[in-house]
Amino acid sequence: MRYVNYSRSFLLMMAFIVFIPSCAGREDKSDSPKKNELTLQQAAVFYANVASHVMDYYVEETTHEALLEGALNGMLGSLDPHSHYLTLAQYKDLKNQTRGKFGGLGLEVTMVDGLIKVVSPLDDTPAAKAGIKPGDLIVRINEQPVYGLTLTQAVDQLKGEPNTDIEITIRRGDEVDFPLKLIRADIKIDPVKFKIEENVGYIRIRTFNEATLNRVKEAVNHFKKELGAKLQGLILDVRNNAGGLLDSCVDVSDLFLENGVIVSIKGRGEDKNHYLKATSGDILRGLPIAILVNGGSASASEILAGALQDNGRGLVIGTRTFGKGSVQSVIPLTDGSAIKLTTALYYTPSGRSIQKSGIDPDIIIEQAIDLKVLDESKRLHESNFASAVNPDTLQKSSLTLQTQKKLEEEGPKEVSATKEEKKLTDYQLEQALHIVRGISLYKKIKAPVK
Repeated sequence: MRYVNYSRSFLLMMAFIVFIPSCAGREDKSDSPKKNELTLQQAAVFYANVASHVMDYYVEETTHEALLEGALNGMLGSLDPHSHYLTLAQYKDLKNQTRGKFGGLGLEVTMVDGLIKVVSPLDDTPAAKAGIKPGDLIVRINEQPVYGLTLTQAVDQLKGEPNTDIEITIRRGDEVDFPLKLIRADIKIDPVKFKIEENVGYIRIRTFNEATLNRVKEAVNHFKKELGAKLQGLILDVRNNAGGLLDSCVDVSDLFLENGVIVSIKGRGEDKNHYLKATSGDILRGLPIAILVNGGSASASEILAGALQDNGRGLVIGTRTFGKGSVQSVIPLTDGSAIKLTTALYYTPSGRSIQKSGIDPDIIIEQAIDLKVLDESKRLHESNFASAVNPDTLQKSSLTLQTQKKLEEEGPKEVSATKEEKKLTDYQLEQALHIVRGISLYKKIKAPVK
């Protein structure tokens, strides 16, 4: 079985998700059906009583539809940061997102302490062009406070028709809050960009969608055609890649592996465990690979990095990844809406849990852009969510929540760069190029003379 998983939070960009058939007519396999039936009956009575009081006495008029939607969001949102209720419209948007086309700003966001937290802006989108950075907090939308809104409500306000304007207020570290005016766009993602850097192929994977695999193949074939035997290796850049379709990620990983496990997915019970394995055939025939990652690399990106790292196929370079190692299933409901529910965790080939831990690079290299080194040690990770699923809970009878300490500081710090670093526009990429070329030259030196 192939899975598709939802990335770390409710997205304005790509999804990482499992689609499950409707639960209509589902057989009750509970050991205590009477007990569950009684519990559901009590819940219905409780909701009816509470809703009746709200309808009669709340200061503003509301509807049962709004109350029910809020109740569902509250119930699912209390489980972990990635479980949500999806209205009919939101479910439709989600399916469009997996095809790489949607409207909005090009942001992936989550909610932290009642505010909207930017996980990553998507390349060449209104958000990226406006200079929004990972770790930024959105505190107002069109001058209205975000605090008090659910994540779904806030995301709905950020979305809109292309060419419509929106003003958001950003809080960044210790700076004074400042407004940004943006124009929404019809976001069409080209998932891959590629170029040749001094006999090394460079592939920037922005997201894993239905087109990613073919675009990566196209890039590699271009490198082979242009360079032939001069091709020294490959850099796969998944920095700030928030995830995407698991099928796509697994297929891309498989391109560079001869055999071995790519990822294992484990849920509650042995029948929920799945191992996705590579098929024979390495498209690069053993040429060196470097995988560039940072704190914005999450979900599918972490699976790719972990698969190549654990199978000894590539060196992971950069800073620790986000640590989103949970699988979300989308389950349609009978009225056309759906729920997105965390149903499993995924692990690297060696059995390491990605959840909350992330992928540690083989070679840690901090970034240097615009004459500054970016210290990502305080960047938001999955483990910073108070309700993040704990991977140890799969060994227990039920899931538990572990409270996490709040970050003392938000966002990356800026540290003075050396004279050498000031000459570079992308320090991590430059170092990855040196490493790939070095490995290529080392292999030639070690090759036996024929």
